[in-house]
Amino acid sequence: METYRQPDLLFRGNGEFGFQDVTSQVELDQAPVRSSRGGAFCDYDNDGDLDLLVLAIDDAPTLLRNDGGNRKNWLQFRLTGRRGNRSAIGARVKVVAGSKTRTGRVRSGGSFLSQNDLRLHFGLGEAAAADRVEIRWPSGGSHVLTNVEANQIVRIEEAE
Repeated sequence: METYRQPDLLFRGNGEFGFQDVTSQVELDQAPVRSSRGGAFCDYDNDGDLDLLVLAIDDAPTLLRNDGGNRKNWLQFRLTGRRGNRSAIGARVKVVAGSKTRTGRVRSGGSFLSQNDLRLHFGLGEAAAADRVEIRWPSGGSHVLTNVEANQIVRIEEAE
């Protein structure tokens, strides 16, 4: 009986609402066949690019580290709630850098049996700083930052 292997695919965003297949470039097409069920995205090594942990059934997880590097600027936000939930689940962040605006929301879960990083990650492209960052907390409060330098993890606690 012939076995058919459905290839695992990996795509990279091109920054203009499109994607490029990079499966061969990272040699994912050479990986052994496994029954995988979940994936969790995080910046495992805190270098500004997202890494992926893939969970397998009856096998060890696989960490796909993004060590090729994205030479663009970035910001991450680690929010801590004080009036609402401590993990800031539901908080919304809006980042404005030049003519680009990005939004994110702190969410629990991610994929089957997986939990993504609670930090919010924003790509800034060539911008050396975010002009404005607006945080809306689940409790109804807000927080505004201006001129936030790129390439750092910013920790913010909600006001009491």
